[in-house]
Amino acid sequence: MLRFLIVFLFLRTLAFGQDPDTLLTYTLKIENDTEKVNQLYTIGFELKDKDPQLAYSFAQNCEWVAKKSQSQKHIAKSKNLLGILFYHHGHYKRAVVYFEEYLSNTIALNNISGIAFGYTNLGNAYLALGHFEKVEHFYLKAIAYHNSLNDKKNVANVLINLAVLKHNQKQLDAARENYLKAFELGKQLYDYEIKAICLNNLAQVYSDQGNNEKALAYNYDALELRDLMGLDLDVCDSHLSIAEIALKQNNTILAEENLGLALVISDKIGYAQGKINYYKLFSELEEQKKNYQSSFKYFKLYKQLNDSILLTEGSELKFNFKEIEEPKSDFTKKPIKNMLLLALLSLLLIVIPFVLIRYKR
Repeated sequence: MLRFLIVFLFLRTLAFGQDPDTLLTYTLKIENDTEKVNQLYTIGFELKDKDPQLAYSFAQNCEWVAKKSQSQKHIAKSKNLLGILFYHHGHYKRAVVYFEEYLSNTIALNNISGIAFGYTNLGNAYLALGHFEKVEHFYLKAIAYHNSLNDKKNVANVLINLAVLKHNQKQLDAARENYLKAFELGKQLYDYEIKAICLNNLAQVYSDQGNNEKALAYNYDALELRDLMGLDLDVCDSHLSIAEIALKQNNTILAEENLGLALVISDKIGYAQGKINYYKLFSELEEQKKNYQSSFKYFKLYKQLNDSILLTEGSELKFNFKEIEEPKSDFTKKPIKNMLLLALLSLLLIVIPFVLIRYKR
């Protein structure tokens, strides 16, 4: 399974200690507009998976407050957040619009790092749209800007994305070359994650070229690093990749061993895609062992689970794209409503016992 790096901007992880709707209200009470934009951006990004519609509300308010502040830096930041949300939920054309606005603003501000991220984001969006020529152009621009800052980590990240582009275009030699460049940077930086991604993807290149021995060796190297980092999901993927190659070599013992390990991990962490791949490969294993009834059983399980996942993805949440002209939260009415509700509940708690006592008499 190819690994692809979506590189937006580094953001700290938040632990929400309160209801997100209330959090929006309190965030909008921050007096300093630029700090308000920063908080809206960070929280909106963190909510992109947990509550996409609420994340969009944060992003809309982020854009509105940024415009009000007239800070071009923060306006650019708000555009980037909207682009990320649209990209993340499959609205690639709208993502392109916001990423282009973000890039235009960062160029005007001469923010070199921001320009590099802007080109990367545009490359990611156009890759999803299948506009491969534009993708390569944007990735190469991003690499040039990251190089100008001697930002080796992000050069490696974009090289991986460029390699994935070449891999998808079946340009396997070019893909391998870019993975190896990224891997060398990962070695220089002692970055296990970059090295593991490159090793995993190089294994896939060699597998696609029919070199199963090299594919197996690179998968074991990737597995060692992933296990060292405690990345259970990626460890599961490595075991599945090893099992897949073992099946190509008709090595049923190696395949069964790694499928068993993958099953334990996917059950432990609730990894649905891992379970889907397990069923598919176990069906192939049983077919090689001439256990045709069992093979058919696991193929049915594979189809059922895969179809259910596709159905879930097909019913993906759609944003309400209604534009706002002012912040959505009303700071004065909510507390009044809450006080009225509390007073009503208190009154009911006093009256109900008297009614019950009277009724009993």
